[in-house]
Amino acid sequence: MFDVIIPIYNVEERLLIQCFESVLSQTFTDYKVWVCDGKPSEETKRLVESYGFNYLEQDENRKRVGGARNQAVACGEAPYLAFLDGDDWWYDYHLEEMSKAIKESDNDVAVWSAVCDAIYRIQSAKTEETYEMERVYGWYEPNDFIKNHPKLAYYWFFGHPPAPTTTSVRRDAFEEVGGFDERFSILEDTECWMRMCGDPRKKEELKGYVLVPQISGFHTIGINNTTNRGSQSPAFESDIETIFSENSDLFQLIHPFPTDEDKPAEVSEQEWKELSKTFAG
Repeated sequence: MFDVIIPIYNVEERLLIQCFESVLSQTFTDYKVWVCDGKPSEETKRLVESYGFNYLEQDENRKRVGGARNQAVACGEAPYLAFLDGDDWWYDYHLEEMSKAIKESDNDVAVWSAVCDAIYRIQSAKTEETYEMERVYGWYEPNDFIKNHPKLAYYWFFGHPPAPTTTSVRRDAFEEVGGFDERFSILEDTECWMRMCGDPRKKEELKGYVLVPQISGFHTIGINNTTNRGSQSPAFESDIETIFSENSDLFQLIHPFPTDEDKPAEVSEQEWKELSKTFAG
């Protein structure tokens, strides 16, 4: 049912082992695993293959984490894709819950995401002290916008980006839009989901999105992650501040923030007002 897609780049071995063990512990076992390594080594290859997973060296023509994922996706043929970052892990029921959600969904749903536990490790640029914060990532109770308007997920994603680690998608919908845009070092996941679900302003055929009410994984947000301006990504190939600026500008060029004029007729003024507060997030 699933091709499990794991991109890795400069990930600590202990985190890789935790990630791989979490896949093997899944109660739902209809899957194949594809690991694409952006910084290949024989040691990592042996580790991946010791778990019975497929190991790929990232092609030099495939750029960034989106390129690694695209390369791995192209090797499989399962109808659904389950993404998992190499420094994250799933709880043992993750794929089972995702498979249930898929079976219970309408045929026009393209993207499903569950919720993550997360510990944020942030380092002060001034003092270099490290701080930790625990929270759930990806749950937005009591906002019911996405329940009421599952085919308007494009607008929802502006302020509610799901973690790729607990996101699954339909292969055909993913391939239809060409997968991840490899120009992005950050935002590449949300940007892809938005294209998959469709922009209502362009009168595109819209596909649905389901937020699965289940905490089914753990998302690592450490001081070395790209999103914390760290080096655990090929995004570090140039100045990280420039990357953030360029990626944000590119995102806004492709997906400009919605305005009040973009409010769909079926959305109430109050719903749109509440959602609009999140657009810049």
